[in-house]
Amino acid sequence: MRLARLGFVPVLGFLPLLGFGCSDPAPPTPRGAYSLNFADPGASCNTGGHSETLGEVTAAARTRVLTDGEEGAIVDCVVSGSGTFSVSARARNSATATEIRVDIGSISPSATAEMPATGSISFSSAKTGGETFVSDPEDPCRFWFIPESEQGIDAGKIWVVFECTSMLNEGYSCELRRGALAFDSCGT
Repeated sequence: MRLARLGFVPVLGFLPLLGFGCSDPAPPTPRGAYSLNFADPGASCNTGGHSETLGEVTAAARTRVLTDGEEGAIVDCVVSGSGTFSVSARARNSATATEIRVDIGSISPSATAEMPATGSISFSSAKTGGETFVSDPEDPCRFWFIPESEQGIDAGKIWVVFECTSMLNEGYSCELRRGALAFDSCGT
């Protein structure tokens, strides 16, 4: 009796089935940081001046950017475009009950202090009594990059400085002075 010899049978036609059940990788988890100075410019403001941070970012250094969920941080962001970009971001420091929301309709990498992009910010903290201050649409916040710094913008990320000279809440007007924010791993 002779035994049949089995030969190699190519299975290349079945290789696509090997990936069955796999999906696209999960999107990266957003990260964010901010620092700002909430200022009381005088009688027009009903809240004392104070500084707030999430992570560690300044105009000169982006030292610690927190991942969504890290140390109670809540971070959500989209930085989309090419050439010019739009930004929508939210970061909350649960430990201090501080939250900032940023919307920039159009910002280019060439934005400077003399020619800044404009946008809106809403801000609340325990020190504002949980009250939300919103930038004045008639006097929007200004966003720019310091020349020859590492700041910048690209799809999915931004590091920028800002100021808002008119933050409104129920007839009161306060300021956000020279702040910095950084977001990365954002949606595009």
